[in-house]
Amino acid sequence: MLLLLLVPAVLADVSVGSYGRVQASTDLAGGAGDAIDVVNHPTRLEKDPYLELDVVLDRQVEDAGLFEVVVTPALAGDLFHYDGAWDADLALRNLYAEASALPRAPGLSCWAGSRMWRGDDVHLLDFWPLDELNVVGGGLTFRPKGWDFGLATGLNRLSAGEYQVQWTEVPEEAGVGSEPVLTMDRQRFVAGGRAAKLWGVGAQSTLRLKAYGELQLLPAATRLEDEGEITLDLPADRGGAVGLQLSSWGWAHDSFAHLFVRYATGLSAYGLLTVPSDGMATDYSVHAAREFQVALSGNHETDRVGLLVGGYLRRFQDADGVDVDPDDRWEGALGLRPTVFFTDLASLGVEVSQEVLRPDGLNPRDRALDVPMVTKLAVLPALQAGRGSLARPQIRVQYVLTYLNDDARLWFDARDTRSQRNVHHFLGLGAEWWLNSRSYR
Repeated sequence: MLLLLLVPAVLADVSVGSYGRVQASTDLAGGAGDAIDVVNHPTRLEKDPYLELDVVLDRQVEDAGLFEVVVTPALAGDLFHYDGAWDADLALRNLYAEASALPRAPGLSCWAGSRMWRGDDVHLLDFWPLDELNVVGGGLTFRPKGWDFGLATGLNRLSAGEYQVQWTEVPEEAGVGSEPVLTMDRQRFVAGGRAAKLWGVGAQSTLRLKAYGELQLLPAATRLEDEGEITLDLPADRGGAVGLQLSSWGWAHDSFAHLFVRYATGLSAYGLLTVPSDGMATDYSVHAAREFQVALSGNHETDRVGLLVGGYLRRFQDADGVDVDPDDRWEGALGLRPTVFFTDLASLGVEVSQEVLRPDGLNPRDRALDVPMVTKLAVLPALQAGRGSLARPQIRVQYVLTYLNDDARLWFDARDTRSQRNVHHFLGLGAEWWLNSRSYR
């Protein structure tokens, strides 16, 4: 695949970038090191292997602008050297073309294709709390002095759960056997827009205030049930989100701070790539679902030490209207990672994180109102390319001690190893990098 991507190099400038992580790990009892969590966005330390490879082809047209084609294949799952299986989970995270530096529209760029359209992330917890769309469509960006405007719109048709698409096997008209027939087809429309005002651009410290809005629409459809014996009418559905972000950066080396607030309803409360399976209303809609989230991310560095911070608090209510429901919940996590830089290459980090889950209903396993909590302490000696909390590539050893309270143990099945003791261990040797990446810059 990569060779095919590089063939146009004779016609355009080609650059390659990558984000990735990989590690071998053990639980110190003979098994693999596993992440043990009770919230949606835990620490990123125990993540499975993942790779994105960015291939960017540039064509500068004289007096007509810059055109770029961005292709980002991604690989996930266990590695061949680990499980011996000659397979991998492959996806295309980016496949789009963008035009910028247009002579009659300075500050304007436009794109079309399939794209990860993202803002700022919470690095320690590895998620994007405000603007994160995965869309097939197109968009615009306009950056006049002191401002930043963006719009993205597109479609998806998720294949899981017969929620947006259904194929049904029917007898062939002539002959023996059956053939697949598309019996339900409803695309989800999504649009996201953001507007940001910047102060102090080019100065020692920059301040930015960003507003974000999102809309999702899903048309009505009819689904076949019981092998086509009956039909189920699925209503049109909708969702939306609004949010604000306050950011500052530049007051010290690689230092920044972000504060996010987001309120979402309906489809946007579940997420763009999520098929709702529980918590629907009686008519199978989800527009009554609600989500409120506050998140923070920050980093402060000197030549000798750095401190990374990440956390969030989330309130979620599904659409079923049931007040005593374990699917409705408060959840949150907070992580701190102080790091000492001994030299330009060697560092030692210590990460402390806390996860808390407070469901509105009883745990079905013990019929009690449990409050699971998970505490983690990690030690992270590393070799890395330069001083800094986010200097990469990084090769590191990481030991993570995880403590579950008794309520957290009861959150898992009694046969699950996570439920059998309060203290768990994770020892890993791995690497993480981002080099000229379009997703991690």
